[in-house]
Amino acid sequence: MYGTQPTTISERAVCIAHEVNQPLTAILTNAETALLWLTRDPMNLDEAKQAIERIIGNTLRAADAVRGVRNLVRKSPPPETNLDINDLIKDLLNLVSLDLRLHRIAVEVDLAENLEPIRGDHGQLGRVVANLVANGIEAMSTVQDRQRKLRISTRPDKNGDVLVAVEDTGMGLDPALIDRIFDPLFTTKCEGMGLGLWICRSIVTAHGGRLWATPNLPHGSIFRFVVPSTVGPSKIGSKTVASSRCRQMRTNRQVERFVGAAACS
Repeated sequence: MYGTQPTTISERAVCIAHEVNQPLTAILTNAETALLWLTRDPMNLDEAKQAIERIIGNTLRAADAVRGVRNLVRKSPPPETNLDINDLIKDLLNLVSLDLRLHRIAVEVDLAENLEPIRGDHGQLGRVVANLVANGIEAMSTVQDRQRKLRISTRPDKNGDVLVAVEDTGMGLDPALIDRIFDPLFTTKCEGMGLGLWICRSIVTAHGGRLWATPNLPHGSIFRFVVPSTVGPSKIGSKTVASSRCRQMRTNRQVERFVGAAACS
């Protein structure tokens, strides 16, 4: 499941707790929202239906996280499939759309067209994007003097592999700690477990890629990760990824603002 595997029952339990916390929180929030729309006069069945659909999606996310830890214990290899990273990002944003709305976060999506597919585990890479998005939301939760904006982009890198960037306008990174934020059990949060970024980097590394962070000047942070495309002899788990051919890309930029996510002045 991860590049560095937890070995004790307690370590596995902590991993499960961390991985299922986000989808379980989303399930509760969407359940409360669905109930609200159903008890209003008049009822808004469309909004309630969307909330229930998000509950189903986040339930599947939680089940997948537990399944991943179970496979780890059994030492089962992760399923390898061809993935469209853009579709994965769109699905994830739909599942967390209510959280983004509640935090008044505007979302900008810049997904390169005709990206090469990647070879990997949908659930694991989905958890990487989910963790990075959740971190961005949390980093902006106390921002009051500027717009809260989450920007997610994809593009091919110089080797033709797939580069994903998640940017926020939050509190930013402490330069003195930037080299430690990916260490297991290191956290700057009062209630943090110190596992999220470590899990993300371990998953990306297991897919033959890399994950890193930089400041997002003047405010915020940028987390980027690159994973091999299916072009060329790249393989999950390999530490050396052969260069892939580059393709001419046509970028279509679109700005998506969820209902109620008005710009913060």
